[in-house]
Amino acid sequence: MSARKKTLSGYKACRHCKYVVPEDAKQCPNCGSEEFTYKWRGMIAVLDPAKSCIAKRLGIDKPGVYALELVEE
Repeated sequence: MSARKKTLSGYKACRHCKYVVPEDAKQCPNCGSEEFTYKWRGMIAVLDPAKSCIAKRLGIDKPGVYALELVEE
């Protein structure tokens, strides 16, 4: 098994809020940024940020799928 991990193909993450979007998205629907990266690791799906202690700890206040880590290029 390779030590190099792959991200979910077909998706990219917003550099500002880490929101995961399809690779054909031009703008982040969460924060409006147009800066994305294809290099990210892990994901979290947040359904109800008000009830999620993890979402609060990560500073997430809107439902959605977020990358846990953006990888430096």
